[in-house]
Amino acid sequence: MAKLDLTYDQHLMSIRVDNQEMGHVEIKDGKIVTNGMIGENTYENFVELISGLQGHGIAIDNFYF
Repeated sequence: MAKLDLTYDQHLMSIRVDNQEMGHVEIKDGKIVTNGMIGENTYENFVELISGLQGHGIAIDNFYF
């Protein structure tokens, strides 16, 4: 299984719910960062990101690359 490369800054994905953009997930300074309506938060790994998005009505099928 490949690991997520956190060594360079990049836009990772947008998050939409019911066709409304809720925010973005980016990699900055080796961390996973969210912004937009989902809040500005920093996560160490993808598992923490998914956990942090709970309560926003976001399901994994709402992720678009």
